[in-house]
Amino acid sequence: MSERDDAIVRWRESEGRLYPVVTVRPELYELAIGVVRSLADHLDGVPDLDALVTSYLASNPAADLEAAGIERGSLPPELDAGMVRDAAYQVRSRELVQRASQEGAELAIDRARRAGESTAVLWTNGDNELAPPYRRVEMSLATGFAVSVSAEYNPDTMQPLYVLEGFQLDPDTGAGAEPLAPRREFDDSDSWKAAAAELRQATLNP
Repeated sequence: MSERDDAIVRWRESEGRLYPVVTVRPELYELAIGVVRSLADHLDGVPDLDALVTSYLASNPAADLEAAGIERGSLPPELDAGMVRDAAYQVRSRELVQRASQEGAELAIDRARRAGESTAVLWTNGDNELAPPYRRVEMSLATGFAVSVSAEYNPDTMQPLYVLEGFQLDPDTGAGAEPLAPRREFDDSDSWKAAAAELRQATLNP
């Protein structure tokens, strides 16, 4: 695993360990949330995920706390400085990913409109629609109705599970995700493809 991947996994795991520890004490939870938010705000100027990893590897908990105006000695023993710092990096990484996704959606909408298209593919994750993890979101430029097709693993069988959903998005930005077509799950990819084609025809190309 690369240093980049290791750091990202560490952030996620630290966040997952931190909150179960502090939720049993409301005052500790509020303190932890405040410290994590302050540290994440300190990282607001970091432009992207790669730069965030670079910043993380070049610093340490004490330096980040000091830069955010937080005295390490003010943290109670239950709040491990390294865990709190990692959780803050996870918060900031999630914000950066969401921002990048939003900017990508707006760019896709603009390009599709300039090309005279009726729909725009806002987001694609994965190269093979039959191999999890995969997701593709296509939106009508006129209505903002979006069709999401995805492939994931069934946690009970660890076999591919094919998912079809419909959402109402903002046709100008792609933001929002109000459910309009209920989540449907398929074990058979052919049935999934047929249902997705039917939903696209009814909503994206009426």
